[in-house]
Amino acid sequence: MIEAAIEVNDGQPERLLELLDSHVDSGGKRIAILGLAFKAGTDDIRGSRAKPVIEGLQDRDADIVAYDPLANESMAEQYPDIEYADSAAEALDDAHGVAVVTDWPEFTDLDEEFDAMANPVVVDGRRIISRREGLTYEGLTW
Repeated sequence: MIEAAIEVNDGQPERLLELLDSHVDSGGKRIAILGLAFKAGTDDIRGSRAKPVIEGLQDRDADIVAYDPLANESMAEQYPDIEYADSAAEALDDAHGVAVVTDWPEFTDLDEEFDAMANPVVVDGRRIISRREGLTYEGLTW
């Protein structure tokens, strides 16, 4: 039972990317990633689910912009070729899609910031974003 749960959990980043693919052809498009740390409240990126998401988006030739309140610098050491924003709003600006990977409390307050997206597609890996009119929303959890 535990092995099955681990297998499902390990496949969630790919599932997130598949959901994004169902709404956005990310090749050459600005795609935002919100949350890089393994968990909110830390800059620890060991085991972060953002890593396979970054790699999957790189494989799709996306123009990646990422934001995390504490882990931007840590992740930039491993992935120096992507853009790091100074805020969630900056990451969302003109993005064609966003993957929410870590459940930082500040992300739950996002609302108008999604209006600045070129294509407001939200794939929420933590189910912390409020669904609303004007957003294409897909949610999953791991």
